[in-house]
Amino acid sequence: MRRAVDVVVVGGGAFGLAMSHALTQRAIDHVVIERGEVGHAWRAERWDSLRLLTPNWMCRLPGHAYDGCDPDGYMGAADVAGFLAGYAVRARAPVLPHTTVQRVMPSGDGYLVRTDQGDLRCRAVVLASGACSRPAVPRLADDVPRSVAQWT
Repeated sequence: MRRAVDVVVVGGGAFGLAMSHALTQRAIDHVVIERGEVGHAWRAERWDSLRLLTPNWMCRLPGHAYDGCDPDGYMGAADVAGFLAGYAVRARAPVLPHTTVQRVMPSGDGYLVRTDQGDLRCRAVVLASGACSRPAVPRLADDVPRSVAQWT
């Protein structure tokens, strides 16, 4: 595992991969940490019968649009996982699969990201762990200075 990068992106879903694409376009050194494979939540945490609410032709991420044979159809969970995996390959996202973030701590002028595969140092962390993930926000988050950008 690389030990130092400019940015660590936590989460290899749509938002994490889109962030990776943007960082790559700007030549910013980064890694994407994913606890499973790319699209893990769509493979392991969704009903097989689940379908997107939007037609396939609307499925697009920066630099990657649906190019299958059923533009008016609705992707199922396995199809979405495949779409994301294809995007990761096409975008050359530097994904660290099967890596779980255990802790993020301030360290010098950046952060130390502790994972089950070792530690990474970085200047910035992007949490893209899923729109429906349950955040574990410690009480001390209320004391984070307003100069630190954070959204939930």
